[in-house]
Amino acid sequence: MHFNPRIFIPFFFLWLAGCSFQPSEMKIAEQVMETAPDSALHLLQSMHIDHSMSSADRALYGLLYFQALDNNKLPLKPDSLINFSLNYYQKENDIKRLPYCYYYKAVIFKNAQHYDESTIFYLKALDQLKFNKDDVLFGKIYAAMGDICSVQKDYEEALRKYHLSVNYYNQAGKPIEASYRILDIGRTYRLIKNYKAAHRYYIQALTQTSDSIFRGAALQEIGINYYWAKQFDSAQYYLQQSLLFPYKSTNFSIRCYTLADLYFDIAQYDSAFYYASKALNYPTNFFTQRDCYRILANTENKKGNFKQMAYYMVQYQAFSDSVRKIESQTKTTILEDIHQTTEAAGKTKQYLTILGWILPFLVTISIFILLRLRKRNKGNEEQLEQVELQLSEKQSLLRNSLMQKITETKTLQAAARKKASPAEREMMDKELYNICLHVNDWGTFSNLMNHTFNNLISKLERNYPDISHKEITWCCLFLLDVPTLEVLLLLEYKQDSLYKLKQRLVQKMNLKNVKELESWLEKLVEVK
Repeated sequence: MHFNPRIFIPFFFLWLAGCSFQPSEMKIAEQVMETAPDSALHLLQSMHIDHSMSSADRALYGLLYFQALDNNKLPLKPDSLINFSLNYYQKENDIKRLPYCYYYKAVIFKNAQHYDESTIFYLKALDQLKFNKDDVLFGKIYAAMGDICSVQKDYEEALRKYHLSVNYYNQAGKPIEASYRILDIGRTYRLIKNYKAAHRYYIQALTQTSDSIFRGAALQEIGINYYWAKQFDSAQYYLQQSLLFPYKSTNFSIRCYTLADLYFDIAQYDSAFYYASKALNYPTNFFTQRDCYRILANTENKKGNFKQMAYYMVQYQAFSDSVRKIESQTKTTILEDIHQTTEAAGKTKQYLTILGWILPFLVTISIFILLRLRKRNKGNEEQLEQVELQLSEKQSLLRNSLMQKITETKTLQAAARKKASPAEREMMDKELYNICLHVNDWGTFSNLMNHTFNNLISKLERNYPDISHKEITWCCLFLLDVPTLEVLLLLEYKQDSLYKLKQRLVQKMNLKNVKELESWLEKLVEVK
């Protein structure tokens, strides 16, 4: 019987087909994502996901699934899907898909009203988009960051970001999305009480599209603008008209809440109560919920229903607390300044890393030369002193480089610090020392300090085994001349606690007092 290889060729191709490089449903979903997002979502939901799927396919599935949810205006869940995709594309350094993963993580935090964490992920997405221009994603990110700035009452920055978003959407050929951002610009002018400018932008947006959902949003904003300008008749007309149009997100509750506020102002308390109650039955946010309970409490007060008024006041206070938590989050502009400072410090950090590797090598060679000189030229004391001086100069160079890096980073943060609150300044200081000294990473910190201070940490840990990391950290910060207030911040100590730490160190080193301890540390790091 002869072996005929041609018989096996069809089976070979069938085997290849079985080993599909990517499930067909995912390929189709990716192709129809923009034109038919609901069909893309249905395809993805019909797929069976298990651990037999390759990591690359699982990562792409998670990204496509979140993209489909986002395009269908649905909640972005579960987190585990996008987390897997994000981790995978980070490892692969996929500059095409990684910015989308960062964007969806940012959206999750924004929807949860964790605006500081959301901003950090938006900034990471923007960093990745430098290598992969995507006008639509740029438009989405700047629009979202504009929303956050508006909530944080940083209206000038909100306007700047909304204008950027409009430009990117226009470049991408997305007139409806650009029109929504023009509405956002008008709303921002309304928030700063420039009602005429706001109205101009609303009318401009209306002329650019006939989309029914957009038209309802525009009429809503025009009505709110008239209400803020105390033109109640016009406000009532446009708000009632806006109720006839479809809506998305929290827009319907905003329309009802504003009508409730208007009716309360004109003493139509039954209508005010009706619309405030109605608003709470639709998707809403903490700000609208708080104000709806304010209106309900006030209307019950007017009617003399004090027991019911007390219930609504409790609800109002609860949502007021939630709003305060949101407003206390770090502002986007502060986080951007820190992000830019970190990026600017990257080059200096690379220099320090290189210096950290080169200097130990130079020190090792110098020590080798020193030992050779001692052996061959025992009587040549002047030459030995010269070599020791060189070693001291090299050690001093690294110490001065670290101190200069701290000073430079503080200078970069100067503008941001002026605007920052005390809590934000503390966060910036912690971030500064984490960038410059890696105080939150003991391995990197101890390695850097050993190179800087003649193996100080190794000596302390070897000779004093009961010494703590915080005590060693204080020794290093003292030798770097870090101001006492910043030492207290980094160690999370009060003045009394720092005094006790020094006293413990004096006892462990068998010294007389703190002054002798400081002198002893200076001598310990000298090159001998």
